[in-house]
Amino acid sequence: MTLTFDDIDKAMEYFEQKNFSEASEKDFLSKYPNFTSFLTSNQFDALTEDEFLILMFDSLIVIKAYTDKLGSGIDAEQDLIESIETENWDKYEELGNMSFSEKVEIMMGKDQNELSDFIISSFEMEEEDNDENPDPEISLPAKEIIFITVKTISDSINSVNK
Repeated sequence: MTLTFDDIDKAMEYFEQKNFSEASEKDFLSKYPNFTSFLTSNQFDALTEDEFLILMFDSLIVIKAYTDKLGSGIDAEQDLIESIETENWDKYEELGNMSFSEKVEIMMGKDQNELSDFIISSFEMEEEDNDENPDPEISLPAKEIIFITVKTISDSINSVNK
């Protein structure tokens, strides 16, 4: 199932109304224990606080957008999530010496180009919001981790809802 900019915008509006509070995030994620476990695993310890916030923001938006489209039943089993994550890393590595954005475009495909645009644009949001004191650029390894994680969530949801 494809996510559109409209789906993503509606999900963003939902969290904006809740002011992206930690309590509202925890309440929302409590309905998805397998995704919560995945997103809070120690594999993300290498990310800075800002990078982890982007990861969580993107993940919450994607989960909410799919929830709005599909209703319930989107929390994939842990072994499926891990399997899809491994496949995504393997595919990413097989693409070799392409630019990050080229890899994202190829892996997401034309049907998910609006979702890939959202993911890539999320790396620049912090700088746009704070022109006087922009955050340091998000490192390439962090971008890769965030992309693969969000793609894994999307693929997992789509796999469960075939």
